[in-house]
Amino acid sequence: MNIFERRFLSIAGIAIAMGIMTSGCGVIPGTSSKLIPPGYVGLKVELYGKNRGIQNATINTGRVWYNGYTEEIIVFPNHVQYYILTASAQEGSATDESITFGVGGTSVNADVSLSYFFNTEKIKDFYGKYLKDPEQFKATLVRSETRNCFNQWATGLKPEEIVGNKQGQLLKNVLGCLNNKFSSVGVSFDSVGFVSKPRFDKSIETQITARFQAEQQAVAAKAQLEVAEAEAKRKIAEARGDAEVARIQAVTVSPLTIRLRELELQQKMIEKWNGILPVYQGGTAPFPSFDPNAGRPPQPSK
Repeated sequence: MNIFERRFLSIAGIAIAMGIMTSGCGVIPGTSSKLIPPGYVGLKVELYGKNRGIQNATINTGRVWYNGYTEEIIVFPNHVQYYILTASAQEGSATDESITFGVGGTSVNADVSLSYFFNTEKIKDFYGKYLKDPEQFKATLVRSETRNCFNQWATGLKPEEIVGNKQGQLLKNVLGCLNNKFSSVGVSFDSVGFVSKPRFDKSIETQITARFQAEQQAVAAKAQLEVAEAEAKRKIAEARGDAEVARIQAVTVSPLTIRLRELELQQKMIEKWNGILPVYQGGTAPFPSFDPNAGRPPQPSK
């Protein structure tokens, strides 16, 4: 083999090696890599051999090398996940994922929002029990168990209570139900809520609307009655006050009070007099007396 042939083979070998490396495999056949982005962790799973199963440790952010033939890397988020189960194709999934559950002998359909997160220290337990990645978990277990929890806690309620005063307690019970099912394997639910008003059959909707209208009318009538009663009580109180004033005035009148009133009247007459004596035929009248007792005959002494 001459020098040119040896050089050709050497260059060809380098090219093949570069091709293998740039194709995602390492120098060793089957070697693969996966980049774990920030906010996620990886879980290595042995697919074959005596160590088959989940590895003990999770893999943090960065590029990880593994044997693509015998190993698999499952990536889990370590931040809060939001999931909306809705009938609308414009939000959440393109398919109808809304929840239908029983309540008071009928059924209700609802759009439900959830938030939850994975405890990265327990994802080994989670995957060991369910053998599902985060997307598979969301698409199957989350929806089915949410429906089961609603069926468990809503069955004893009335339809109007779902949209009324029992709604908050129902959502709280469903949240507790989900945490009881999944907290042991490291999945914690933060919130459960209705995205929109739950949907009933048309006949049930009509009954609920009529009942709410009747309740509102009763509340309005009660408020009007309370206003009328308050106004009546105010008038009674005013009348009693006026009567009490008259009674006090009546019992406190005495000769001294009468004389005081006479003097007050005389003072007003003096203040209004313009200083001109009245003129009568034959001369000027004497200065008028402002004494209310003037001209009266003397009273016999007792």
